[in-house]
Parts: sequence; C-alpha cells; structure tokens
Amino acid sequence: MVATSRSTPNLNQAKDAGTTGPTAPELTARQAARRVARLFPEVYRRYHWAQRVRGADLPVTRRALELLQHLSVSGPLTVGEQAEHMGLRRNSASELLARLESKGLVARIRDERDERRVLVWLTDAGRDVVSRVGQVLAPDLIAETMATLSPAERAIVVRGFELLAAASAPTESFAPGRTKKTERTPR
Repeated sequence: MVATSRSTPNLNQAKDAGTTGPTAPELTARQAARRVARLFPEVYRRYHWAQRVRGADLPVTRRALELLQHLSVSGPLTVGEQAEHMGLRRNSASELLARLESKGLVARIRDERDERRVLVWLTDAGRDVVSRVGQVLAPDLIAETMATLSPAERAIVVRGFELLAAASAPTESFAPGRTKKTERTPR
C-alpha cells in the first residue's frame, strides 16, 4: 500500500465513531456530498495510477508516452506525419520511435494502399502501456487495500461507487431554490 502524508481513519475507526454501518446517522445529500468531497482527494492520491506507474513500471518517458497516446487516437502514421502532429523534428520523432520499437511498443508496417509508405503502429504491448496510463485509479493498489477488508466491507465500497456512477444528478438540481428537475418553470 502507498503511504501518504495525511492520516485517514480506517474503516474500524469510522465504525467506532458511528459514521458508517447500519447504525450510522442519516446524512442529508449535502452532508454526504461534503464528506465524499473531503475524502475523495485522499482516495485519489492514494490510488491514482501515478503511484504505481513510475520508473520501471512505465517503460517510457513522458514524451514517448505522449507519442504512444497520439498513435492510439490517430491510428497508424508515417514517421513524418507523427513528427508533424507532435511538433517534433523528423529525426527526433524517428529516434523516439526507434527506441519504442526496440522495446516492442510500436512496429513498422507497410501501407496496404501504397507499399512505398511505412507506417508506425502500436503493438499489443504499446496498447497495454496506453491503457494502463489511461486509468485514473490503479487496480493493483486498490486490490491491495481490498484484500485487507472483509467481504462485506468490499461489497460496501463497490456498491457505493456503483451508486455514485449510476446516479445522474441534473445540473438544474443545483440551482438555488430547486430540488428537482421537474420544478423548472417555462420561459
């Protein structure tokens, strides 16, 4: 588990304080929102992918990662096209792509429409690097913590995130004096 500079109460301490579980005091939507907003930065810092993807875990530099991410969005490109899109000199892009190719993250392929053109495209390993970085939270860090919780506690955590993700709060509900979307008045 990743250590953080701030201390946060663990689940047992929260239970002892009467803030969770079946006997927890009922919270208003505003109180719950404040508590989630206060806790989320700690969760983010503790479980963000950047805590895991460092040095050996990320086999490329930030510039190379940008290039991989660009390829994943644009599709196969020539070295010159990649250089132009990224604002690099052609030889810089070529050297960067050669390093990525030596790591097995990109491969050079012939353009099916024009055999003279050589395109650069992501390999499975390159797509894996891009997908890992694209994650906000690192599943392996979360799994380490989940392993310390009981099955019931894990279910509570998962259910809480499912509920937050599934809930759709219309922006109108945040307007002063309005509590439901249906309370809009015609203009």
